[in-house]
Amino acid sequence: MLAANVRMVGAVSGGHGRIAHGGLTPVTSFLTLALSLAMAACEVGAVPDSGQCVLSPPLVCSKLTPVQKDHRPRVIFDTDAQFHGDPTTARTREQGAVGDQYALIYLLLRSDALQLLGVTTANANGGSIEDQVSEVRRVATLCGEAAVPIKRGAVGTYAELQGQLASASFDGVEAVNFIIAAARVSSPIDPLVVLLGTKATNLALALAKEPSIAPNLAVYWTATDQPGAAEQTNLLPAVRPGGSGMYNILKDPEAANYLFAAPVVLHLMQLWDVRPTPSTQPRFAAGVAGLGIKDGADLACTGPRVAPVTFPGGSSYDTAGAYAGAIYATFSGNGWRSIDEASLAVLLAHPEWAQLRLMAAPSYDPVTRAMSYPASGPHQVYLYDAIEGTAIGASFVETLREPFITCELAK
Repeated sequence: MLAANVRMVGAVSGGHGRIAHGGLTPVTSFLTLALSLAMAACEVGAVPDSGQCVLSPPLVCSKLTPVQKDHRPRVIFDTDAQFHGDPTTARTREQGAVGDQYALIYLLLRSDALQLLGVTTANANGGSIEDQVSEVRRVATLCGEAAVPIKRGAVGTYAELQGQLASASFDGVEAVNFIIAAARVSSPIDPLVVLLGTKATNLALALAKEPSIAPNLAVYWTATDQPGAAEQTNLLPAVRPGGSGMYNILKDPEAANYLFAAPVVLHLMQLWDVRPTPSTQPRFAAGVAGLGIKDGADLACTGPRVAPVTFPGGSSYDTAGAYAGAIYATFSGNGWRSIDEASLAVLLAHPEWAQLRLMAAPSYDPVTRAMSYPASGPHQVYLYDAIEGTAIGASFVETLREPFITCELAK
């Protein structure tokens, strides 16, 4: 089982290591069955014998074994994936972020190890929520899962919406209710995994509306900077070499603080630092969790071939790898590309590729506009450490080359 492979740093009490990674055999529930039935996989239509990736094999469905069915973490992916990223941010690396799209590709093409129940969206960029919904649908279609459930989440912030939870139509209600419904049929030993690739608004609203679901959640979030990295305090936030998770915090600080304080099993990861890392921040045991130029070039035409999917601007792609390779180039950086949220997805399937260490729950101080990391505290969270970055990147590329797509419920 996944939990058996977790390597812990320091003393862990209360069975958190087991809870955090799936625990015992998942609870069979009506909701899980209903969600699975809703995902009529592989509805991609006829696959033409032409196109950019004509030599790539067409999509083929595979059958899950009973062991695979019963030992996969059940995941909701909360994302702000948007075509060409977020051009409104000052941080160049975030303008063309690809981690959300890569995470979705991995979750869908590694369905022998991970069960994606659905995707919730959150708008962090000031545009239409439909931008996120459309991008998720396009990427899912490229992966042969056009019918994956997508629930519209909050455009506003926690502070703006917390007083509207009694309404039947508040902003983000689809996503909030979807999270609550899935969490209600989960348990502390078989938690609902929420892979959080955006601001914490949807999840904070779900916890505020239904606090009883907190023990049933295991949350994985790229939302921390570098604990104790004082050597960066003289750098402007836009040019600091680390701290990608601050983007998700700053988009809704009140939601972030609500989640930091909530009694959930919370895992935090910080990426985007190619320097030798100080001992005060998460360390990479082997390589950096990202992709090099050769990896990006090797993505072209990997993944199963489907009917062409057209993206904004008129470009069409007929494999997930073709699109993954194209968006790799949207950030012209130093030859290395962070795959933040995708790294979390890979670690759900391969927890043995990182260690976890406990720390007191952090918080964001709106006055100083900085994270606060207390030396101790009653509530603790997990921080990823000794991350096997090379293995994570290789697993992402290999999954596109050798995907597993379950189509047992295809119509």
